[in-house]
Amino acid sequence: MIPIFQPHYYKEDQRLAIQTIREGYVTNGPHILEFEKQFAALCNRKYAVTCSNGTVALYLAIKALNLPKGSEVILPSMTIVSCLTAIVENGLKPIFCDIDNETWNIDYKSVESKITKDTSAVIVVNTYGLVVDTDKTLEFKQKYPHIQIIEDASESHGAFHKEVMAGSIGDISTFSFYANKIVTTGEGGMVLTDDESIYKELLQSRNLNFIERKKYIHSAAGFNFRLTNLQCALGLGQLQNIQKTIKHRKRVAYKYNSFFSKNSNIQIPFEGKEYSNVYWYYGIVVKKNYDKVLKALEDNGIEYRHFFYPLHKQPFIDSKEVIKNSEFSFENGILLPIFNKLTTSQIRFISEVILKEVQ
Repeated sequence: MIPIFQPHYYKEDQRLAIQTIREGYVTNGPHILEFEKQFAALCNRKYAVTCSNGTVALYLAIKALNLPKGSEVILPSMTIVSCLTAIVENGLKPIFCDIDNETWNIDYKSVESKITKDTSAVIVVNTYGLVVDTDKTLEFKQKYPHIQIIEDASESHGAFHKEVMAGSIGDISTFSFYANKIVTTGEGGMVLTDDESIYKELLQSRNLNFIERKKYIHSAAGFNFRLTNLQCALGLGQLQNIQKTIKHRKRVAYKYNSFFSKNSNIQIPFEGKEYSNVYWYYGIVVKKNYDKVLKALEDNGIEYRHFFYPLHKQPFIDSKEVIKNSEFSFENGILLPIFNKLTTSQIRFISEVILKEVQ
């Protein structure tokens, strides 16, 4: 069996985690603030706030923006359900837009077609490791300054476009540190902002809205969304080696490209001029014998994932809308194994299994 991913832990991760346990600062401790500072610096942000996972990060980010209740938030249909959850749980209305067929990122023309007087925000997602087009994002922001940009950068640690880093593009940005991410803490999330008042709001919201901890006095009912010192120690080790991890991801991706790039029945991931795709996942769109390819992967013990199932087609969403690129991507997209220790011979084997079915 070739798994779709394996988390890679460096000696620095282990050293810091063991040190934290020995010192007794497992829940609270200095690694939390240090992880936040270093991650904010990586993303060219002033402030960062850790939290328990990426879904919570999106929830807290939207909550901190204090958008008008019942207003509309536009999001790509082809993305993780966490984006939808964060909108709904903040009392807002999700509006689905389409993606670009080449980049699999948000299509701003589709976004503009969905804008109404009630639109308060747009969630842009850096899909599978590719940052959204920063020029188009800036143009959109200049044209619609009243609409907040929420950047879900959970799949793009260390990626950039024209030296604009993932995590620095939105008015507020979020990350996940789940086990399959470029930087992992097992579970975990982060919200980034340049606004001090939002930063202070986030600190309150993740920690039960404490006013005075010793007396258990709170400004409002709230949740515990904290990340532990032990997890942040692991994150610091991961951060020290982020460029090594990205180098491995690119090595695997470029080797896949060498097998697939000349086959007209396979679309490989986009990495245009002045982009750095960090390949959280390696996705392909198969234009011939898709079901046969899936069966061949299963028969040969190769794990895979489909592209995200379109949110507007989820069983709990009552929508008859057709969002063609999002639907096409799910119906033809496959995510292939990619991790540090994936060997050239394994990549060749996976590629040959697929190519045999699409010739």
